[in-house]
Amino acid sequence: MSTQNEGDLKLLQASYRGLRDEASVAFVDEAYRLHSECRSNEQPFYALAAVVLTVSIHDVARTDLRNIVEGDWWHTVEAQQSLQGRRRIQAITEYLASYKDPCVLSVQHTPQTHESPKEMRAASLSALLAAVGGNTQPPAGITLPETDMIVFEKQQHRADTQRDLHTLKGARAAGHIDRHYRAHHVSPAIEPLLWLPDLVSHTYRRYITHGEQLVTLLSEQTITVDATQKKSDPLEAAAYIQGVSRLSLTP
Repeated sequence: MSTQNEGDLKLLQASYRGLRDEASVAFVDEAYRLHSECRSNEQPFYALAAVVLTVSIHDVARTDLRNIVEGDWWHTVEAQQSLQGRRRIQAITEYLASYKDPCVLSVQHTPQTHESPKEMRAASLSALLAAVGGNTQPPAGITLPETDMIVFEKQQHRADTQRDLHTLKGARAAGHIDRHYRAHHVSPAIEPLLWLPDLVSHTYRRYITHGEQLVTLLSEQTITVDATQKKSDPLEAAAYIQGVSRLSLTP
């Protein structure tokens, strides 16, 4: 393990120890298609996938995931390239589908022509934090999981991490999360629970780009938030739907 990963792991574990067993943590990844990547019959999209798990099941879930993949390393895009990998994608999806409570949030955002992935991520992250910070009253019939911490896959450039932290600062100022809400950016090599949003974001992308239905196995666990374009209020006019949805792609 690298010195950087070792340090990140120690900080992450210290934060976990500060949480109650019944507290929940959101593990987050993204998927998108830009305007420049679209063919004539395609639409751009951005989706931020969050898998929410209570602290009390973290150790069991890590063990289960390592058993499914038969190792300590996972990347869904690479697994997609082999028959064995696709079988493991199926197995992990079915494993997550067995979790009975709402535990997957998909925040969808329809990109504007001028928007970069960084801008799309900031808008979607704002909506996600507003939804899971525990300070928002959801629409009737929707149960939003409340979280005390969020964990991202560590990005390549420190500036990208700083942008996320800036978005978190804005969410605190807006009252969507409290001032003690914690955030970590770490490698999936040290936190296997990040394999879950990696899988969800990948299978969601395949749902949009290839019509594959695997991600719909998670419909009972999933709440889709169609993010508003109004950056001043991430929840204003936001639409919620129970289940996996292409809501933001509907003309």
